[in-house]
Amino acid sequence: MEKDIRSKLIELARNKTPWSYSQLNEQLMLGLNFKNEHHRKYIGEILGEISMYEYNNGRPLLSALIIHKSKDREQGDGFYKLCSEIYGKQWDELKSDKDFELERMKECYSFWKDNDNYKKYKDDFK
Repeated sequence: MEKDIRSKLIELARNKTPWSYSQLNEQLMLGLNFKNEHHRKYIGEILGEISMYEYNNGRPLLSALIIHKSKDREQGDGFYKLCSEIYGKQWDELKSDKDFELERMKECYSFWKDNDNYKKYKDDFK
């Protein structure tokens, strides 16, 4: 499942297209029910693992491309808590900085749009 999600996130980055958690769930037929707290936590853990793997390999945080479908269209709190660990800032401070989330998305777009990066790293996962 993680490899499929990562592949989709790379595709989204190459197309400069964020998706909602629901779109990810529906399009990849993950069978999650986001009214269930355990399912929300589970997808957050998977996205976090993918992003930490990318970060540990010097690449942008792919989970930046998954956002809430509500009007705020921002990443979930788990994304900011992960970034807090990485960047050493308070997660709510990061969340309040709209440029921060947009920069993480732009980093993904730029990195994965590069054909050399794509060819070299698209299959590089665990």
